[in-house]
Amino acid sequence: MKSLSIYAIALFVLMSTATFAQESYRLVFSELSVAGTSTLHDWESEVTETSIQASLDIVDGQLQAIPKFMVKIPAKGIKSTKGRIMDNKTYDALKADNHPNITFQLTSTKIQANNQLTATGKLTIAGKSKTVSFPVTMKKGSDSAFTFSGSYSLLMSDYGMEAPTALMGSIKTGDEITVKFNCTLEPEKATANSK
Repeated sequence: MKSLSIYAIALFVLMSTATFAQESYRLVFSELSVAGTSTLHDWESEVTETSIQASLDIVDGQLQAIPKFMVKIPAKGIKSTKGRIMDNKTYDALKADNHPNITFQLTSTKIQANNQLTATGKLTIAGKSKTVSFPVTMKKGSDSAFTFSGSYSLLMSDYGMEAPTALMGSIKTGDEITVKFNCTLEPEKATANSK
């Protein structure tokens, strides 16, 4: 009984000295792009629509784990500076009519020193899913917000996509594309308190 009491006291002291919370976070800023090459010139398209559902484990203001992180991007929300023709070819490659969303579902996170982490999850493009891992840089804001940034390169052919072509096939995009991301999330309660 005495050892049980000591354990209870130790647990109480530990809980009182460390502030722990698992909080739901909302997206407040996102900057995503998709870039690649072609036989004519390099190209880049902007992601104009993104939604994120996330919850973070915070201890004394520091990120300890990411239990939930789900990204959804409407395929037809990807826009090119080259105009509608390029956009339509992109949507055809993404099979956007049958698979309207690109998604990433986080399954595990390895948090490292110097605000670096490795994210692993299921990436689904054009209806095909693959498990991917990539490095992410994290930055904590003074207002409890967190910013995550990085890039990831992939092959369109790995997702059953055909590289877009133009002018009877004389212009062809490269198989490899690079996704760059920079997004900031803040606690949902911060938004509620600001209303």
